[in-house]
Amino acid sequence: MLRALDADPALAGERYEAIRERLLVYFAARRCAEPEDLADEALDRAARRIAENVSIETSVENFVLGVARNLAKERWKKPLALVAMPERLPAPPVTEPDPRADCLDECLGQLPSRTREWVERFYTGTGGAKIEERKRLAHELGLDVNALRVRLFRIREKLERCVRECMARNENVKGTI
Repeated sequence: MLRALDADPALAGERYEAIRERLLVYFAARRCAEPEDLADEALDRAARRIAENVSIETSVENFVLGVARNLAKERWKKPLALVAMPERLPAPPVTEPDPRADCLDECLGQLPSRTREWVERFYTGTGGAKIEERKRLAHELGLDVNALRVRLFRIREKLERCVRECMARNENVKGTI
């Protein structure tokens, strides 16, 4: 196949890599699973056909792309393989109860529902989404973002105090048992 691409081995190798890159884009654009494997398969099939001295009416690149097109059609028609489920699923891992999380849930439950919603909205998300949510929340409450931060800081201090007290109560209960 390399000889069919170019007489100069270095140029043939470059053209081969360029065709492979084009195949990767082709398969990825069609959302085929494992585009690298499909690209290699298309190149292998084309190389076998060229080695059989099949007459190529177009350029080698176009011939390889035609092979890739046919390979993609084959894969689209092929049903997805189903994974056999085990007869019995393994038991979920046993996790230790987290008394701190239990106390936090208890303390959040003591907050008024609006305040609890503010806390949840303020501390959820990551990156830009988190920043945007905080801006929306501040706007809804008629505050600037810094004032919202101060308000939530105070609420968080109360929650932390509540959690510490709950943890201390739980330790005292364990000690009496």
